[in-house]
Amino acid sequence: MPSTGTILVYAIHRTEKWWGYVAKNLGYARSVVVTDIRGAGDHCVVDDFYAEYRRQIRLPTPLPTQLCNEEIDDVIARCRLLRWLPRKKACAMICAMEHALNRVLEREQPAVVISFPIDRYVSDVLERLAKKRGIPYFEFTASLIGEMSMLLYRGQLVKVDDEPEKKTIDTVVATIATPTFTPSYVQTKTKYTMWRFLKVFSYFKVRGLAFKAISYLKNDPLNLHYLDSQSFLGHKPRFNDIRIHSLIDYNWKASIGRFPQSRRIFFGLQLFPEASIDYWIAPIDLIDYENIVVDAALAFSKAGYLVLVKDHPLQFGFRQCELIERLKCIENVIFVPYDVSGNELVDLCDVNFTLTGTLGLQAALLGKKSITTNNYYANDADFITFSSKEEIAALPERVARFSPAAPLEQRRHRIVRHLLQGSFDGNFFTFKGFDERSPDSCIQSMARALGLRLRQLTQ
Repeated sequence: MPSTGTILVYAIHRTEKWWGYVAKNLGYARSVVVTDIRGAGDHCVVDDFYAEYRRQIRLPTPLPTQLCNEEIDDVIARCRLLRWLPRKKACAMICAMEHALNRVLEREQPAVVISFPIDRYVSDVLERLAKKRGIPYFEFTASLIGEMSMLLYRGQLVKVDDEPEKKTIDTVVATIATPTFTPSYVQTKTKYTMWRFLKVFSYFKVRGLAFKAISYLKNDPLNLHYLDSQSFLGHKPRFNDIRIHSLIDYNWKASIGRFPQSRRIFFGLQLFPEASIDYWIAPIDLIDYENIVVDAALAFSKAGYLVLVKDHPLQFGFRQCELIERLKCIENVIFVPYDVSGNELVDLCDVNFTLTGTLGLQAALLGKKSITTNNYYANDADFITFSSKEEIAALPERVARFSPAAPLEQRRHRIVRHLLQGSFDGNFFTFKGFDERSPDSCIQSMARALGLRLRQLTQ
């Protein structure tokens, strides 16, 4: 049944037209696309934001209207931009965006709000404001299961009660519970040469300069889309990070034979910064990603493990060397080349460590001991989960004690059943190359499935 309410969409740069088309096919009486990009969407908050920002920055201390000081601190800590800005400026930006988004919510009175996964302070503030008004907020993203999508809320899978058929579960298990499985969003193999590093590094330096110029031409110098590309952010690489090649252990295979498979642990590094860490992990101390990884590697090294570290392929040209150097100062830590398959390393180790990465799911499906935080795929029966820094030192002991409560096939079915209850038909990636003059018919069918799922969850 169509809904009589309004659905509000927050769209990031270059997705507003796709979202506009999708929103009109969700089955809601009315749809509104809001953006923080000047001139984009049905409602752009830029002018309201700057008017309020100028007022807030003149105050001795910026004053939010609904967010408390603890929430302000949390918003700053989680945003890849705000945590590098002077505190007063960051607070003024949050208060200004709160003001602008409150005006949108007051005027539109939406029944539901949807966006891509929260990955910036704008959508973070929007979710908090929607929650205070009792408005459901959903994050739309790709499922690990091919040609399917899912809805999340702060990194937790939003499920329906429908029980998937055993045949469907068996088919999905047969597809993703294999050493060769690769999620659809993982890029194909690339040559990770010094020339490629220089190419990536140079491109993003030029891009940063271009975005800075565009931000001033558009009279929008505080927009996250433009500031996120700037070199002053503390996580950005420097030219000297080209030495990453000198830190790689190209003869890594010769070292692993000294340790039995049961004493090897694989650390597949995640993107940094990464929305699935900053916004999916509730305990604020666990978003301190690099220190968490170092502490965990040290704990397992002391316990007599060989620690195999592999960087995320999309991090090449972006990773600062400091993390790798800190890891390599730890005994029995090996930094594996970028072109080695993560699947191969999962297969070579009996233990896997990640915070939210999909390799944690793949490891559990292959019968490995998988350490992870509480996220959309994890459960306490089939994973070794942790929720604070204080638990890291004891992880090797927990691994030694961990004994699965059920046979592997039963565990696989339990994990996949959970994923299927949160997944529905539709290709999330239809926003790529979207042409509003000739939209692909599969976008409409995906939108209808998404709209049906939203109504199942809210009506």
